[in-house]
Amino acid sequence: MTKTQIAMYEKDGYVKVEGLFTEKEVEELQTEMDWIIEEWWGENSIGWRGPWRAHYLLEEERQNTKAIFISNPHFYSAAWGRIIFHAHLVGVIQSLIGKNVQWHHTILHGKPPELGTPFPMHQDYPFYPHDGPNFIDCLLHLDDTPVESGCLHVMPGSHKGGPLKHITGDHTRPYLPPDKYHPDKIETIAVPAKAGDVIFFSYYLVHWSDVNRTEEWRKSVRIGYHTSQTRPIDTPLEMPNHKFIVGGLKERGQEPKLTYH
Repeated sequence: MTKTQIAMYEKDGYVKVEGLFTEKEVEELQTEMDWIIEEWWGENSIGWRGPWRAHYLLEEERQNTKAIFISNPHFYSAAWGRIIFHAHLVGVIQSLIGKNVQWHHTILHGKPPELGTPFPMHQDYPFYPHDGPNFIDCLLHLDDTPVESGCLHVMPGSHKGGPLKHITGDHTRPYLPPDKYHPDKIETIAVPAKAGDVIFFSYYLVHWSDVNRTEEWRKSVRIGYHTSQTRPIDTPLEMPNHKFIVGGLKERGQEPKLTYH
């Protein structure tokens, strides 16, 4: 990472690194993800439910959008397991938050052609709250993602405000109130990308994405990392957060030492 790229992340809360994955790597990941979708996840959902859909979609579209979500693709593919430790990916994270890095999650966000679901304005923090700002989501693009395919839109600098109050409940995933946070009310920047590009952004960054109205898939995989000192909120101390350390070492927090019998 250059000093300019690091400064952009600190100022705006995101940075795009072009061509981080080679064409050969992308081809392998695309092929194995397509196999996972076909073999394990052949059905679509309409995406997040909730009243926000009335603010982002025409009435006749609100029940017809499509999306595919797949968590932990490394359960099905060795290639996706290796990605967690990808040297260039981890190297960027270390440049941004330090040498001791812990993997948190991997999940596909697939928008099928013609009416791939939008996502309302939100932060990722409410989905997996932790006790500090050093949590980065990496959006790895498996397909070319122009604006019309429903690319990521961001609100630069919004990460500096920390966690915001979201609308939550059994009826929906967390999202920001549309009467205040909506593309018609707040200026955001589109971040189109090519296959192999990765967008790194703070989990405090306000972002959203529009409908995929093209005839091509828009598949991107979100991989979350944080410093090894960062701890999940509301997790009992007797349940330490043990996930892969992909860079450096894991320091002791308040968790008790583990004993095995």
